[in-house]
Amino acid sequence: MLLAVALLQNNCFAQEKTEQRTTTTQIADLYAQLPAQNAELLTAGMQEISNMGEEGYATMIGGMAAGGKGNNALLEYAVGGYSAYASKTGRESAKKMSIAAYCKALTKLSDPKNKAFIITQLELVGDDSAISCLQGFLNDSQLSDPASRALVKINSPASKNALLTGLAKAAGPAQIAIVNALGDSRSKDAAAAINKLTADAQPELKKIALYALANIADPSSEKIMTEAAEQSGFRYENTNATAAALLYAENLLKEGNNTLSGQIAESFLKQASADNQVGIRSAALKILTDSRKGQGSNILIEAVADKNSQYRAAALKFAVPYLNPASTVLWIAKLEKSDAVTQAEIINMLGANEVKSALPVVLKLVNSNDQAVKYAAINAAANIGQSQVLGDLLRVMSKSDAATAAVVSDAVKRMKGDGITSQLAQYTAKSNPAMQIALLNLLASRAANDQLTTVSELLKSKQPEVRQTAFTALKSVVTSADLPQLFTLLNETSDQTALISIQDAIIAANHGTANKAGQTDLLLQQMDKASADKKPLFYKMLASLGGTKGLEAVQNGFNTGDAQQQKSAIAALAFWADGEAARPLMRIGRETKNSEQVNQAIDGYLALVRKGDYPAEQRLLLLREAMNLAKTPAQQQQILKDVENAKCFNSLIFAGNYLDDPALGATAASTVMNIALADKTYQGALVKGYLAKTIANLKGADSEYQKQAIQKYLAEMPQGEGFVSMFNGKDLTGWKGLVEDPVKRSKMEPKDLAAAQEKANAEMLDSWHVVNGELLFMSHGNNLATIKKYGDFEMLVDWKIIDDHKQKGDAGIYLRGSPQVQIWDNARVNEGAQVGSGGLYNNQVNESKPLKVADNKLDEWNTFRILMKGDRVTVYLNGELVTDNVILENYWDRTLPIFAEEQIELQAHGSPVAYRDVYIREIPRVKPFELSSAEKKEGFKVLFDGTNMHNWMGNTTDYVIEDGNIAIRPKPGKGSGGNLFTKQEYGNFVFRFEFQLTPGANNGLGIRAPLEGDAAYEGMELQILDDNAPIYKDLHAYQFHGSIYGAIAAKKGFLKPVGEWNYEEVIVKGAKVKVILNGTAILDADITDARKNGTVDGQKHPGLSRESGHIGFLGHGSPVQFRNIRIKDLGK
Repeated sequence: MLLAVALLQNNCFAQEKTEQRTTTTQIADLYAQLPAQNAELLTAGMQEISNMGEEGYATMIGGMAAGGKGNNALLEYAVGGYSAYASKTGRESAKKMSIAAYCKALTKLSDPKNKAFIITQLELVGDDSAISCLQGFLNDSQLSDPASRALVKINSPASKNALLTGLAKAAGPAQIAIVNALGDSRSKDAAAAINKLTADAQPELKKIALYALANIADPSSEKIMTEAAEQSGFRYENTNATAAALLYAENLLKEGNNTLSGQIAESFLKQASADNQVGIRSAALKILTDSRKGQGSNILIEAVADKNSQYRAAALKFAVPYLNPASTVLWIAKLEKSDAVTQAEIINMLGANEVKSALPVVLKLVNSNDQAVKYAAINAAANIGQSQVLGDLLRVMSKSDAATAAVVSDAVKRMKGDGITSQLAQYTAKSNPAMQIALLNLLASRAANDQLTTVSELLKSKQPEVRQTAFTALKSVVTSADLPQLFTLLNETSDQTALISIQDAIIAANHGTANKAGQTDLLLQQMDKASADKKPLFYKMLASLGGTKGLEAVQNGFNTGDAQQQKSAIAALAFWADGEAARPLMRIGRETKNSEQVNQAIDGYLALVRKGDYPAEQRLLLLREAMNLAKTPAQQQQILKDVENAKCFNSLIFAGNYLDDPALGATAASTVMNIALADKTYQGALVKGYLAKTIANLKGADSEYQKQAIQKYLAEMPQGEGFVSMFNGKDLTGWKGLVEDPVKRSKMEPKDLAAAQEKANAEMLDSWHVVNGELLFMSHGNNLATIKKYGDFEMLVDWKIIDDHKQKGDAGIYLRGSPQVQIWDNARVNEGAQVGSGGLYNNQVNESKPLKVADNKLDEWNTFRILMKGDRVTVYLNGELVTDNVILENYWDRTLPIFAEEQIELQAHGSPVAYRDVYIREIPRVKPFELSSAEKKEGFKVLFDGTNMHNWMGNTTDYVIEDGNIAIRPKPGKGSGGNLFTKQEYGNFVFRFEFQLTPGANNGLGIRAPLEGDAAYEGMELQILDDNAPIYKDLHAYQFHGSIYGAIAAKKGFLKPVGEWNYEEVIVKGAKVKVILNGTAILDADITDARKNGTVDGQKHPGLSRESGHIGFLGHGSPVQFRNIRIKDLGK
């Protein structure tokens, strides 16, 4: 029995006694919780490793499998995580323990890859205490590299000495690794030894040696480095000799040897003069400049005269650190004597670095005849002078061409400083119209909230373009404080274009407000005061705020307004800030007689739907509403295109219905194709038929490729009937009236049942009508049932509660003849309907309420996707998960599990309901397990037949039914998966079952167990364990599979290979416990002695004295499956 980490448990069936665990148990428990799902769980896991101590951690590492013999991913995750954990400040004890454990483990491991992995951990946590264990690997051709890198990370005199000592004995790859490491550690003591190696070294060793000498940067290596660079032709090539020599010079410089560094750089500048050596020359220029310090600027000034632009750019870049008053004088002098190209480059450098003393010269050049110089000077002046040069640049702007004015405008937009907007404002009155337009745009770009007065003055300009620009700028310069002024302006303005700009300004002034309700009230007050012709302007303002109060006002405006006002109202609804306007748009589209308004409403509605974040199924429902109203092929085509973004089976069916329409067939084909190709699970004749029509409809340049893609899809389509229609949209074929419930029907005589069915069918025709392809319940009568019975299935059905204003809306879907997936009016709060539809209403033990409310309003369509497998039900409502794999209880007889197969019913509950598009996909159902005739005679009872978990209690969330098996699927980092117990208690019994293990799997069979506490101690636990897994190689005998955990050991070696099914029989009678595995008795024990004298693990096991209790599967974080479970109760 391997307990789950106690820190990670939190349910009444969890294992709790971590203090009693052996090291092997601790290790296995840790694996069960990894990888961790969050930082808190990871820290808890790392603390578990700390609790193991040095010996335990080393033992854990010793479990690494050799290459090709196992998967070490989880162990490496744990070790890597602990190294990172231990390396943090304040965790010195963990660090010390980890070093000792790694060194100890290295003596036990044999696989080189595993050793290398552990050595790399010492890069994170290693210190001088690790040197002795690392030294032994320096001459190992496979491990020298990680060992050398670990010593580099330790970075102490002792670690450097260890590397140097190892070099003397090393050869081949080990020698290369050590030389590289000595270079990385910058060990001066190693320079002489490495210098000697370069004389006759092989190319690979020489390359590494030059790199090492470059890092060490000892003057004694100068000749070796420069000669190697010369031999390489001062170019970058495979030996990296030139790069190494430059690095050598750079490191000399860092260590203060400016003279030697400068000499090397100067030599390179002379000898690397070709254009293809500009990179080398630039690097040398940087080193030479830095070596000359104060005199560096002279070198760079000379370099900017070079013909190569890359070299000039490098020189200007290197000049930046040395810019000061003295060097700036030199650069300005150079600027004044240079050609236009160089002038522009120098100006850009001075401007980018905001060299204040250069500003006077730069300002002189803002009127240069050379465009590049002029533009560079404008930008540099703005960067250097900021707001101080605004006047200078505005004067340039007032006299310049459009291109130069644009450069100035961009420069002003980037300016920082106080008073910029006020300076811009001062220029407006005295500027020409073109300048005024530019200034207004600048004020707008800077959101000049303090200059509304200036902008307002230009609203009165006699120049139309100026006036229009001023109105456009309003929205950028206003705040909520300006709303009174804007309302006044709105009332005083008659120009329609200007009014739209004022409307935009009011919307902008309200933007971001935290008090939308208050601002809405203010707009409504102003709208009441406004003249009739201006009221529609407020609609869009209200739309920008959203909310129901403004929505009512706009709807009222539509209802009472003229054609123009109605047009504005629809436009505002399409602009609405939230999705609340979709329904009013639909209402307008349905009710108006004006075709233009219908089109406008549909377009607005589609825009809102397109903008909204909806699940695919809900998006389709919304789009179908639009399709019902669409009047033009263009709109219908657009809707079908939008359906493509609602990828689900419902959408494929919807679009497929238009494949025969001459005007829409091509668009429908594209939609069907793209939905189908995105989901490879579709199957059956229905889909095949739609895709065959799609191929016939495809046209255009890419059609042949598309047809091939569909044909490939069809060829690879999974076998199966897929979805079929349950309702043909014309009549009640396939349906019948309801006769009693399944229990009562089963007891009726065939003759009586037939008569009752005939009567029910007649009543059905009165209660259920087919109208316009919809199935309507007429508010009286009984449920409508399928003629066919169903077992496991996936069902799709659209439904709608029709609002009869009685607030009694109620219906449901009976699954296998049992109520029910609930449908009801959320307004019925007295009955609890506020929780929403989609729950399993009649459940008493298992969850009955939905996870969330996902209903649409009354008179609007909803859609269910219902999955029923075994006794579990999953429900999606409008694309939202509302019931998640919940057991459906048998309402008609709660002592029985849900029926294995029965009819599906549409519930009648006295209120009008409509259904449409009812489809079902039958899921192949496993054959229920049945007892053999011998077992029946012996008195065995089935506890699990593959179809339901009616006899079980506990964690029915992580223990699920899959393909007729009980499967435990613990969620990583969420604990052990908990326990699943029999509802009934047993004392003496014969228990038979089959189980399938996964690699390293760990579970347990609890017997005579209570529901609380640790079943291994408070009851008894028989191990269920892959005890052949490498992680369990050091188990105690009493932990092998079949053992009574901690008490009596079972024989090992009778499990089938992982992945195969094992058969086990457990016989418990009094103090006798016998376990037969795959035909071999692996345990035949008497617990009397353990009861009296204690157990071999030294722990207290009070459960040994229990005479009865529950039987259960005890989760320890591993996936395991069980099947064909039966029991013979031998009594107490």
